[in-house]
Amino acid sequence: MKKAMYLVMAVFGLSLTSCETVDSKHVGVAVSWGGETDMSKVYPEGVVYGLRWIVDDMVLYNAAEQTFVTKIEFNDKNNMVVPIEFSVDYKVDATNANKLHKGIDNYMVKLEKTIKSAAADIIPKYSAVEINLLKRNEIEQKMKSVLETELPEFYLSFARIQMTDVDLPLAVSKLAEETAIQIGKNEKATKLEAEKVAIAKALVAEAEGKYQAAQFDVKTKELMSRPAVLALYEAETERKWAEKGVSPFGNNNIFGSNATAIIKDLKALK
Repeated sequence: MKKAMYLVMAVFGLSLTSCETVDSKHVGVAVSWGGETDMSKVYPEGVVYGLRWIVDDMVLYNAAEQTFVTKIEFNDKNNMVVPIEFSVDYKVDATNANKLHKGIDNYMVKLEKTIKSAAADIIPKYSAVEINLLKRNEIEQKMKSVLETELPEFYLSFARIQMTDVDLPLAVSKLAEETAIQIGKNEKATKLEAEKVAIAKALVAEAEGKYQAAQFDVKTKELMSRPAVLALYEAETERKWAEKGVSPFGNNNIFGSNATAIIKDLKALK
């Protein structure tokens, strides 16, 4: 009787000390000592107790969203080699992790092959420029449609895909560079031409200004040399001196302080 009790206690003790741990963000698949996958259950994160863990193993699968990046070379529709980097976000189907473990030897290899196969069917329909700029979103949507359909076949769920890098073919890249250089030269030439036109206009404006000023000066001198204008100027000058009550020749002269009146009388005698 005591032996039976000791045996029960030993088994109970072993059940308490025999356990497996499923890490955070992971799920566990039980595999027996003989290599058989437990298809009845997938273990969530946490500690799992039981006698079975004395001999059986717990295989862990990351159930969080993961990113797979691969770079592949394709020929575009112009038969030029275009290296493209794809970034695919996916998750292991946690509820079917035991099926994944039993039926899929290496799901990463299958994921990469699926991406390559889809891209090999889609990419050659576009030119390098379309792949890089014009049709990128359209291509990503087509790739998404394929991956959403095919990834569940090996117990993965698709999240998103991006073409994170597209290397233009050397010929296209060289042409783009030459085009950019030429555009730069054209813009510089346009600016220089605009500067020359502006300078020319400024010189013309300056010349016109000088010409008009010279014409005005000539007309002024011509006008001021006329007898009537000179007489008017002289009379105005004499009037100003008369208002001051002094002679423009001063008081100490042979005409005295009445020099202005005397000069007028002399002019009247002429």
